[in-house]
Amino acid sequence: MKFLKYIALSLFLTLSSTAFADVYSDIDDVSAKITEAEMALKNGASSDDVIILIREANKLTKIFKLPDTLAIKRQRANKHLKKARLAINKGDTAAGEAHLEKAAEDFKKLKGMI
Repeated sequence: MKFLKYIALSLFLTLSSTAFADVYSDIDDVSAKITEAEMALKNGASSDDVIILIREANKLTKIFKLPDTLAIKRQRANKHLKKARLAINKGDTAAGEAHLEKAAEDFKKLKGMI
């Protein structure tokens, strides 16, 4: 009986670690898209191109599943993406860049909390 408990525990740990590996890669994809938007903004790309990149990052955040406690933190990071998009729409690239940096930091913190 004790042997079966060890097998069940090891199977559970294996399955949960692969699930978290998928979430890690999804968060990395979002961070890469945010970095791409930051670089495009710094290199003088048009505001429409930067907004498209921000929207793609926002769509990627809806793909991965997180526990409820971390989903709230993801929503806070998404708010920075929205604020960046609105600031760039108004022509305020400095504020847009600041919000993109905050979103990137929040997603890095989110990855560390998993």
